[in-house]
Amino acid sequence: MEAEICELRRRHPMHLWQVDLVGGVPLADGRECKMVTGVDDHSRFVVIASVVAVPSARAVCSAFTAAMRRYGVPFEGLTDNGKQFTGRRQRPQPVEVLFERICRENGITQRLTKPRSPTTTGKIERSHRTLREEFLDHVVPFESLAAAQEAIDG
Repeated sequence: MEAEICELRRRHPMHLWQVDLVGGVPLADGRECKMVTGVDDHSRFVVIASVVAVPSARAVCSAFTAAMRRYGVPFEGLTDNGKQFTGRRQRPQPVEVLFERICRENGITQRLTKPRSPTTTGKIERSHRTLREEFLDHVVPFESLAAAQEAIDG
């Protein structure tokens, strides 16, 4: 069984990070914020849990670079094909988005899921499920973005 598990995850910590966005962080003013999330593929250690008001490329990249400053630079990053993560599917021609540039400049191999295949990023999707079931489904709206981040950090 252990041999099978090793085939499904990277053999070393901090080799591959799965990075994604998840919604469902309610604020008292009626807004629903999102979180930039990241987990280490080997250990499932949470490397990113950043509440953002708007899931812009800048917000995603700020959370990603803060995690790299704290934990080091991963060899690989795995994301879906969201516009914050890739411009490869932009029309009329592909463009390099900020996340791709950060990966390139830091020597990170960027891996993308096939469109509509959430099981590829199953570890982060599972962490989102746990986050919802054990926390977000039971909270009252947070007074502020900072209060939401404080609760997530806790």
